[in-house]
Amino acid sequence: MNKLFSIFAFSALLLVVVGCDKIDINNTHKPIAPTSGGKTVLIKDFTGARCVNCPEAADYAHELQHRLGEDRIFILSVHAGYLAQSIGSFPNFLTEEGTAWYNNQDSNPLFAVDHVALTEGNTLNVEQIDTPVADALAEPQLFDIAIENTYDEVSRRLNVKSSFNAMGDGEGLYYATACLVEDSIVGWQTIPGGVNKDYVFRNVFRGTLNGADGELVSNSNFHYNDTFTTTHSMVLDSTFNADQCYILTYLYNKENGKIVQTAMEKVK
Repeated sequence: MNKLFSIFAFSALLLVVVGCDKIDINNTHKPIAPTSGGKTVLIKDFTGARCVNCPEAADYAHELQHRLGEDRIFILSVHAGYLAQSIGSFPNFLTEEGTAWYNNQDSNPLFAVDHVALTEGNTLNVEQIDTPVADALAEPQLFDIAIENTYDEVSRRLNVKSSFNAMGDGEGLYYATACLVEDSIVGWQTIPGGVNKDYVFRNVFRGTLNGADGELVSNSNFHYNDTFTTTHSMVLDSTFNADQCYILTYLYNKENGKIVQTAMEKVK
């Protein structure tokens, strides 16, 4: 059965990884073996083009993705905060939704793992996301997400259908957020010792199709194989490279804010 629904308010919880100080990566951390199963994990990397330590943090997240499962870990680079503000030739990747998710934090880089704040305080070594990500991958898969994109080259009109299939019986309030992502953008990035004018920005968050808080998908009991559907339409900005654009959709529990499943599909 198909169900279409409305928008609610949500404040994303952040896992604060480190301020724009030196990143302490401990090369002696224990390796974590890849896991099998269908549960996926979303890492929101709150970053900025003028943040000197953000590239190293992003590299670490992508190495973790490669190590634990590139088809099951998704990274969303959300440019937010003072160090993401465009000055001179630095790119402007700010979005209203990213600013809302950032929620007036005072440093970059920051990581959020499936929207769960995993510690109190304001500093963590970057490798401290290893175990939370691995633990999240080992959780039961509650839903499967399928994304169907239809893109018209002439009008640049993009139609998106996201389907959420229940993997078992359950109940609760579940909301979905559909994000536009653009990969491999070249621009200025501050690095230790200067500026890399040809830095390649990965998985850049360009905005949502249904607001920072997403929309209601299920507000009652659901049963195995129940299917809930959302549909959206937008015109792709003329400055975006459609060949490098994706739709990333995640489903989360409104009561605790935790993301339960994420999927991503190319626009074309």
